[in-house]
Amino acid sequence: MITTQKRIYPEKELTLSMLEGKWKLTLLCHLGLQGTKRFGELKQLTPDIRQQMLTSQLRELEEAGLVHRKVYRVAPPKVEYSLTEQGKSLLPLLDMLYEWGKGHVAHMENKDIGMYSEKRLALSAIEGKWKLIILCHLGLKGTKRFGELRKLIPDITKKMLTTQLREFENNGLVHREVYPVIPPKVEYSLTDQGKSLFPILEALEDWGRKYMEQR
Repeated sequence: MITTQKRIYPEKELTLSMLEGKWKLTLLCHLGLQGTKRFGELKQLTPDIRQQMLTSQLRELEEAGLVHRKVYRVAPPKVEYSLTEQGKSLLPLLDMLYEWGKGHVAHMENKDIGMYSEKRLALSAIEGKWKLIILCHLGLKGTKRFGELRKLIPDITKKMLTTQLREFENNGLVHREVYPVIPPKVEYSLTDQGKSLFPILEALEDWGRKYMEQR
């Protein structure tokens, strides 16, 4: 059980920073479940992503050693993306997210959506530039006020933190408690559903430690 800030850094912060982003988990999921894909195929599989964002996210995954980019010297140019061995080592964690996601999406009217859709829905609940980091802080350090979270994550903007916390609240992962006092006092904490994600964050830390040893 992790109890101190020293323990979570740098392994967990490094791991979460590599995976945080609006689409990184989605792209890893596509490549892991469906194999090697061209840029255009990934764009079709992720229709809401902008081309510039897809390029950026793939480049960051490549720099992290999780995705391999193969360029074929043909005309027109042909480029394919696939998971590296390091990237494939994340697949068991995506499976853990799938198991978690089955419970998380159980309230949906259409429950017969299949493993792939369930996994995507699970990933969408925690995808975002700072979401994994926010979950990590609330899970390890308990209930926090908005200002305290900003101090713990100094690079996040006020608007972004507000947006991410609101999405967590809408997804049932974070509880927002408002106290009727002056000045206003608002506290954020993980719900039971949010706490159920913590074993996956623990597994991510272990993965991150091994990743750092191999770099």
